Amino acid sequence: MLLAAVYALCLPAARLRSELRDAEPATATFHGGTCVLGRCGVTFPFAGEEVTAALPLGTRARGHAEGDTVEVRHAPGDPRRVVLAEDTGRGTAAALLAVPGAATLITLWAAGAYLRDRRSRGPAQAV
Repeated sequence: MLLAAVYALCLPAARLRSELRDAEPATATFHGGTCVLGRCGVTFPFAGEEVTAALPLGTRARGHAEGDTVEVRHAPGDPRRVVLAEDTGRGTAAALLAVPGAATLITLWAAGAYLRDRRSRGPAQAV
């Protein structure tokens, strides 16, 4: 169940960064929070209005503070789908994809260790 949650969070975040790599650039004002958990955002002008959008899960703020000016990329026609321009590199997507990959390997290792331990006890000792 936890493994499914890791995939459900990390894969869409990695895909969004890849999709917006060459999207519309904008200059925005950063709003702090816990960016890795998806609790920070930006405000920027779009079609004559100020739009405030949340940055996606896994965003690396790299020392940005409340009120800093940052470059973002947003989906054409949908300013709520936004990422930091510096966070659209292939390394960021790879890091996000490594998390569920590592979680899968750890889960498989733990299941294998459990099954080996259970087999070594034999059917009479298993509880």
